[in-house]
Amino acid sequence: MTARVCIAKKFRTSFIETTVLAVLLIVLAPPAFGQAVAPATPVLEVAAIKPVKNPSPNVQDRTDGRHLYARNVTARDLIMMGYELDPGQIANGPGWMATDEYDIDAEAIEGVDLNNEQKEEMLLRELLADRFKLAFHHEQRPLAAYLLVVAKSGPKLKSADPQGVENSGCEHPGICTFKKRTLSDFARFMQFVVLDRPVVDKTGIAGAFDFTLRWSPDESQFSRLGIFYRPPAEDSSLPPPLFEAIQEQLGLKLEPVKAPVDALVIDHIERPTAN
Repeated sequence: MTARVCIAKKFRTSFIETTVLAVLLIVLAPPAFGQAVAPATPVLEVAAIKPVKNPSPNVQDRTDGRHLYARNVTARDLIMMGYELDPGQIANGPGWMATDEYDIDAEAIEGVDLNNEQKEEMLLRELLADRFKLAFHHEQRPLAAYLLVVAKSGPKLKSADPQGVENSGCEHPGICTFKKRTLSDFARFMQFVVLDRPVVDKTGIAGAFDFTLRWSPDESQFSRLGIFYRPPAEDSSLPPPLFEAIQEQLGLKLEPVKAPVDALVIDHIERPTAN
């Protein structure tokens, strides 16, 4: 499946080109997977939705205070952004949901800052419920996934500085630092940014940690960001591949499985009326 840029945006991802490297900044928000109705406290003031005549894979999505601007987004994109889902976690729904593209200009009510990730999600959910008439239910469905588990060597984790600031970022894809992050946060990062399938934290380890993970990416990783790596030539000076790096540096493992994962099953959705 072709990755669309909106998934990267959900983690506030941006690349800054320099003469040496690209800088990737990522902020992880708490999990959000919720209701089929608009939020109890409305945040949406008004929204203009226009069908795109010439579809494009170049999805644009940004917020500016009370305003949200989205270009070339599908209903499926909006669901993925509003509910922080992997494509495989969305089931059923008509074909147009993944092909019809829209330009959206939305404005939140006075006092709501959409630069706040949770507020933006609330607005998207309200937009989906009100304008797309989205209704769905949850099911556990078997999907190809990874389980994050403890390796036989035991965890190699450093407890977070209690005075530290929650932060996660990559100075380069393959060199990523996590500050005051839980292993559930780490699993979500792996799922939405690095890998192509759900990642479920099964370590049973609570608490927040500080760590840096260094590995050599391959062509299957970071594709959601539009980055496609060729496998590096054999070089003993390079960091190990991802799965080895997680085990060696963190004392954890990613195990490929077919596992029951929360899925959002579409019961009803309509094309929005243009305005």
